[in-house]
Amino acid sequence: LLAAFVPLCVGGEGKGCPSKDKGADDLVKAGRTLARGRQLVEAKACYKKAVETNPRYVPGLLELGTAESQDGNFQAAIKHFSAALKQEVTSPALNNLAIAYQSIGAHADAVAAYKRVIKIDEDDDKAFYNLGTALEKAGEFKDAAKAYRQAIEIEPEEAKYYNNLGGCLAASNRTDTAEKSYKWAIKLDKRFVDAYYNLGNFLLGIGRIEEAIERLQVTLKIRPDHAKAEKKLSDANKALEEKVAAFKEEIDNAIEKAEGMRRRGEL
Repeated sequence: LLAAFVPLCVGGEGKGCPSKDKGADDLVKAGRTLARGRQLVEAKACYKKAVETNPRYVPGLLELGTAESQDGNFQAAIKHFSAALKQEVTSPALNNLAIAYQSIGAHADAVAAYKRVIKIDEDDDKAFYNLGTALEKAGEFKDAAKAYRQAIEIEPEEAKYYNNLGGCLAASNRTDTAEKSYKWAIKLDKRFVDAYYNLGNFLLGIGRIEEAIERLQVTLKIRPDHAKAEKKLSDANKALEEKVAAFKEEIDNAIEKAEGMRRRGEL
């Protein structure tokens, strides 16, 4: 899962920055104070004023970019994050830029941004994980799996890395290793709902219905309102009924055939 932007702008329009400060630094500080007090529209106005005062002021650009992202104005956010990066290249700015790109479906640009994060810190497991999610969204499952494995190499105790790896392996028809990845995620986190659900869905897809039902039932035990798990469990139970009916029909046919052979003296 991607890190979420911190909400900065919620509420009505038209409210200006109440601060009398003129310096960009003081305006950003005022905006952050307003944000902590949930005066989010006014906070955003202060960030805008800070950027107008000093278009190269990195904290102002980053705060305004985050506010625009939260408002769904991703193109504006990309503009502000990119401007900040021209002044100073930092991992947080690149991460926010990548998230904004992913939000508009520009997965190749998100991949490029995450790769820049990794160049800054090659031991950042979260950066490799985020790179994996972007590659996965782009349909590059082999490269995504490689990124998740690199994240695991750095931090082998993080369950979600194995869960996502399992999804990529399943998409690449690597069924044995996909199953092992899902199970390892569950081993690390016994209440990892997504891993139980994904494993159940995966097992159902390869025809191991009884095992799928077991995992989906655990999913619903942990989270009773899991709508997708309810639907998949219903599908699995129906598939099991059909399997049992088919098996019964096969047995009945075999018995009928044997009785016919006995009547003809062939047995």
